[in-house]
Amino acid sequence: MSHAVLHVAHHCLPHIGGLETVVAAETRGLAARGWDVTLLSSAYAEVSIHRSQARGTRPPAGPGVRDEAGVRTVRLRSWNGLETRFGVPFPVFTPWLLVTMRREVRRAELVHVHDPLYLTSWAAGLWCLLLRRPYVVHRHVGFVHHSSWLVRLVQRVVLGSVARVVLRRATAVLAIDERIAGETRDVVPDPGRVHVLGNGVDTDLFRPAAPEERLRTRRRHGLPEDRPLVLFVGRFVPKKGFDKVAAAAGDEYDLVFVGGDRPSGLSDRRLHFLGGLPADEMPAVYGCADVMVVASVGECPLTVLEALSVGLPVVLNEDPALHTDWTSGPGVRFVDMAGGHLRATLEDLTGDLAGTRAIGAEGLEHVRARFSWRAHLDRLSEVYGEVLTGRPV
Repeated sequence: MSHAVLHVAHHCLPHIGGLETVVAAETRGLAARGWDVTLLSSAYAEVSIHRSQARGTRPPAGPGVRDEAGVRTVRLRSWNGLETRFGVPFPVFTPWLLVTMRREVRRAELVHVHDPLYLTSWAAGLWCLLLRRPYVVHRHVGFVHHSSWLVRLVQRVVLGSVARVVLRRATAVLAIDERIAGETRDVVPDPGRVHVLGNGVDTDLFRPAAPEERLRTRRRHGLPEDRPLVLFVGRFVPKKGFDKVAAAAGDEYDLVFVGGDRPSGLSDRRLHFLGGLPADEMPAVYGCADVMVVASVGECPLTVLEALSVGLPVVLNEDPALHTDWTSGPGVRFVDMAGGHLRATLEDLTGDLAGTRAIGAEGLEHVRARFSWRAHLDRLSEVYGEVLTGRPV
């Protein structure tokens, strides 16, 4: 007999992000294993639809209930002005969120809440407590050291109040690495409820590209065919380190950015902006590059695993959050990007492409041996089963 599980996320694909990719992998993977999966998330604002259509990419999904890739998906209207204006992905919903959330929580046997920082998470936690439904909280990030003091202040207030309640009342908490797990154990009444569940990667989808594939992808996106390419994937916000990467343009390589349109004032021809691409286009884009840069602060994004799985060496910002199981093996190099050392590192790597490919090949073998969505889903299914039967997780 299949069990009904409700996943609750403030955003999901086609909104671009690591959390969104994890949500898709979990919900679709669980559905394929026979779980009755529902996903409740936000619909996009009209401005996002117009931008997507202007770029010729797939338009975002609107509000309503529909089957999306085998998953029953409930999308609600939201206002995304905080993201478009300040780079903070915090959709604001109408009171209809509470009504819909109650209906979906009642339908489910188990609720899976993605991060405790959002209105969707608070509404899910409330109805789970009132309706006595067990729920699991999935922590994808810890405290984000945003450049805005106001954003940092709001985070501290939320983490110390409503998010703290959501975490403390959860049947189990899943953290993507030991650093976040340690932070969470200091909050919940029973530290034994907190477990590390690292992200995975589809090594069949994200794989090294043949030379002819690399060339076709470069031509399709108007990229140089004969110059080394350094790739950045992420939103153009301070915590992703976009400004540090853009400032590292060099004469020996070009920089390629995926995650947004070209910001005003950046006219350097060595910088190429592909916009926000659909998730299914990303394996080919990774495959046409030579080096990946991850300049994040306070998080270790899923792009690290995706790049390593394609065979790209990854240059990482020297930040504690980026020191995880994913980055403990070969294929990575840490750099103090705040100190301005990124350009020299990229010149070194792109100046010896044969050596760079050898570094990437070592990272690829490490990822294939230790990380996969199959293992991730095996452990997640175990947690669900233990929660549903009332056994210790």
